[in-house]
Parts: sequence; structure tokens; C-alpha cells
Amino acid sequence: MKAAQAAIDFVEQELVAAEANVIRLRAMLAKMREHEDPVDEFAGGAAMLEVTEAASRFGLSEDTIRFWARTYNCGKKDVVTGRWLVSVERIKARINSRKRR
Repeated sequence: MKAAQAAIDFVEQELVAAEANVIRLRAMLAKMREHEDPVDEFAGGAAMLEVTEAASRFGLSEDTIRFWARTYNCGKKDVVTGRWLVSVERIKARINSRKRR
């Protein structure tokens, strides 16, 4: 009987620990989703790139991409990483507006 009670106690402890982990993981997921929304809203659901990737893709310097992000509202600083993310569509539009001149 003691062995059975010990097994029951063990399972109950494991369930409590598992429930605590689920609560912790849900909180982490909610926090991650909070940080995603501003980027998605900013881009209107369009793709966002880090500065290095955008510079390589569009053949521009990283400084130019950062300047456009700040000055022409082509990007936003990611609240989690502190790095600039730029909207592919807004960078394309900026490039096209320069070609029209």
C-alpha cells in the first residue's frame, strides 16, 4: 500500500510540474506574439528583412537601408533584437521612386 501511495504522490507531483510548465510556456508564447504584431502591422502583412539581407538583395549599402528605414518610414526597429527590419515592399517603392527622377 505504501508503494502505491508513493507512486500516486509521484504522479501528482509530475502533473503539478507539467501544469506549471504549460503556464510558463503559454506566457512565453504570448510575449513572443506581442513582439510580432507591431512588425506585422507595420508591414501590412508583407515580408520584413534585416538590414544586411535587404542590402544584399537590393544591391544597396547597409547604411542606405538604415537611412531609408529611419527617414522614409521603410522600416522599424525590432523591439526584441534592437535591429532594424525593413519592409520589402517599401524598399521596392523607394527604389522605384528614385528611378523616376
